[in-house]
Amino acid sequence: MIFVNDKFYGHEYFYDAYEAFKADPILGDCVGKRFAVCSDDPAYVLSVCLYLRQHGGSFYPIFSPTPRLAAKRLANRAECHFLLFDKNQPAMTLQNSKVDEEAVLVQTSSGTTGEPKVITRTWQSIAEEVENYVDFFSLPQTMTPLIACPITHSYGLIAGVLVALKRGLTPVIINNINPKYLLKTLLNTPNHLLYSSPALINSVVQLYPRDQMLHAVMTSGTVLPEAWFDALRKKTKHVFQQYGCSEAGCISINPYTLTANQIGLPLPHLSVKAGTSASSPEEIVIINGNRTINTQDLGYLDDKGELYFISRCDDMINVSGLNVYPQDIENVVLEMPEVSEAIVFKRPDPFSGDRVCLQFIASGQLEPSLIRHWCGTRLAAYQLPVDIEQCEEIEKMANGKINRKALSQSKISIPAIG
Repeated sequence: MIFVNDKFYGHEYFYDAYEAFKADPILGDCVGKRFAVCSDDPAYVLSVCLYLRQHGGSFYPIFSPTPRLAAKRLANRAECHFLLFDKNQPAMTLQNSKVDEEAVLVQTSSGTTGEPKVITRTWQSIAEEVENYVDFFSLPQTMTPLIACPITHSYGLIAGVLVALKRGLTPVIINNINPKYLLKTLLNTPNHLLYSSPALINSVVQLYPRDQMLHAVMTSGTVLPEAWFDALRKKTKHVFQQYGCSEAGCISINPYTLTANQIGLPLPHLSVKAGTSASSPEEIVIINGNRTINTQDLGYLDDKGELYFISRCDDMINVSGLNVYPQDIENVVLEMPEVSEAIVFKRPDPFSGDRVCLQFIASGQLEPSLIRHWCGTRLAAYQLPVDIEQCEEIEKMANGKINRKALSQSKISIPAIG
């Protein structure tokens, strides 16, 4: 049924788990109740998920490295009744009495623009998403999904595991995120489809043998820098991209991705509104039945109905009334041979509204003046970074995304340049 790294868990494992859950006084009475699970055992997490989905319970997966007290706070915030840690540990009872009229999957938003929000989606809505995903995106039907990302997030859980099971495939969940192990697994799986974070995908591309091609890679969560995307396309037979949000799930899929911001056609059960061109983007708005979801992302639809991503609304930088999009600057900085990562964000400026800020990682020490000169020959004056900081690591969240709001509130470690 699934692999976790090299270990196979078949139907017998899940049947035995379900029987044990039925006999448990807490899990056996799961209807209308919310269960948070924080465990580093993906097979156990998935068995609880599938059991609750089948028996009318609600499920909230929490990223496994979360400390116990932090997990308890998250579970209470999500109005859960119980918190499970591991297979052989008793459940922690929480002081919440509200009962779910309809069982849900509990998730949190990415938190890239502020405090993560608690979001609930019914199992019925997730079944609709999975069914449309499988029908619309049939190309991977003969591929083996390698899920090298947490199944506590919807990307790994829904698009990765639940879609694979719907197709009748055996997904491989990789929580041994050692590049050498991942490379070995990819090389030993001929028709693989890798689900992972942009940073790990880029690492795999750089380390993959020169005479070998990756079979298929799915990107999601954030648009790849152009340099990373170009390297991925040269090294991969099939480059897929999907776009979504916590409230709606997967919104669009691109089976034939040619540019980094080309995020595909919407799934059939959804309607999408956005801008009409790259020069006039608008917020991407999703309509699912009688429900309207504002994504807080800027994008546009071309004349073929294909969706393109421009920026997070909150990430756009307003410099004296002119719009600056972080990725435009990041792509230019990443053209410098020494630079391996770059992130652009904003800080308040008393004279211009916002000022453009840059953090970057490079193989050697680079003076801010050199960065500024490089950008000055390739960007408009209002796009040039003002605060420039070289660092050893750019902090990322568990889902591989950058929290630009947190960066904007941090103190720069060197003086701003003039």
